[in-house]
Amino acid sequence: MTLSIDMVEKTFVYGDSFSSVQFISTLCGITQQQMWYHDLVEGELVDRTKPGKSPHTMFLQATHDAITHAHPVRMIVALGACQRLTVYTDGWNEEETLKDVDPDTPLPDPARRTTLEDCERFLDRAEVNMHNIGQFHPTLIWANIYKDMLDLALRCDSQAHELLILHMNTTPDNTWINKNHPLIAPLCEQAEALPNYLTEHDSCNLVCQRQGIRPMDYEQYGWQGHHGPEGQKIFGTYVAEKHTWN
Repeated sequence: MTLSIDMVEKTFVYGDSFSSVQFISTLCGITQQQMWYHDLVEGELVDRTKPGKSPHTMFLQATHDAITHAHPVRMIVALGACQRLTVYTDGWNEEETLKDVDPDTPLPDPARRTTLEDCERFLDRAEVNMHNIGQFHPTLIWANIYKDMLDLALRCDSQAHELLILHMNTTPDNTWINKNHPLIAPLCEQAEALPNYLTEHDSCNLVCQRQGIRPMDYEQYGWQGHHGPEGQKIFGTYVAEKHTWN
């Protein structure tokens, strides 16, 4: 089905600190209108970005939004640090052993959590990544990322939602993704054939690096840092020229 733009009621943006105006504004005072995705928004903007958010949480929320919206919406999934794992720490399990980032925040009664927004504060609240969990393999994370891409694309297509998936932060060689691995190969091949996916070679930091635009926090993170207004504008223009909404 082909959508006309005026049918889109909302635009959902999912991302981590690389797409969070609340976070980036602490570095350079940027506004929502200066964020890379601003010119891609149609209808009401629903900002589901949050520093530390994992890819799996983004896909979980996007799938939830796709299912619960009968009218066409636009979804932009901006993958950041892909080595993160999703955790959910709402106090239900009294034997929770993961380190809570915000241990002083009181946990509400589980029975009162009735919306996705109610659950948001409990997603990705633990500092978990590939470097501090045993029995972890990055291949499994990437296999699941590609699977989530395919599942969400299928869901959006069946419900006439518009979708764009892209990367904000990757390395030029991406050596920790073995696309020939049997767990990854068929999923990757199908995902990279999606018309609504810009691969890791089109990530924000690589696009800006090729043009010599340094992140605002370059001294701390090098080319893997967060971009200010100049980098945001460059990447937004690049995406708009690279992707065509169906």
